[in-house]
Amino acid sequence: MLLMISGYMPGLAAQSSEMLSDRAHRDLAIHWPAAYDPSIAPVFSHNALLIHADCHRTFARLADATDWPNWLVIVKDVVNETPGKVGQGALYRLRIFNSPIQSLVSEFVADQRISWIPFGADETITRHGHYHAWHFVPQSAGCLVITEETGVGPGDRKDPTAVSHLMHKAHELWLESLKYISEP
Repeated sequence: MLLMISGYMPGLAAQSSEMLSDRAHRDLAIHWPAAYDPSIAPVFSHNALLIHADCHRTFARLADATDWPNWLVIVKDVVNETPGKVGQGALYRLRIFNSPIQSLVSEFVADQRISWIPFGADETITRHGHYHAWHFVPQSAGCLVITEETGVGPGDRKDPTAVSHLMHKAHELWLESLKYISEP
């Protein structure tokens, strides 16, 4: 049974402040298409983690999407629909949280930035709602990896706080898994 007192739901305030904190820590070096700009997107998630490995090694682990199922438990069945192509323009078909999606790599700057547009089986590249960006920043102790995602689709507008919270948690897992596989 869900306890609700005068419109207050436990955890909602914490989730709301989480999204506000994420927005406050937004990485201004990430390049956003206008339609996905975090200042107008109802859903936004920001996560960052220092990985004790160089950015080249860490970036290479993330850029090899076909290897994700070997180290990221939420991903399965990754297929590169553009064989031989890895960077910008590469299209991947995969299952994330057991839901079929495709992802089109829209930005690829080796060892620095990678971004993609994920879209579901019932969507097309011209009708989608998310943009997922990664930034790799060299540090003396390794590589600071920042990941941000915006959501602007109809589902994101229904409950942006809950969607942002779930996205934030999934990205924590993604970063921790990337750390595990990247560190020597």
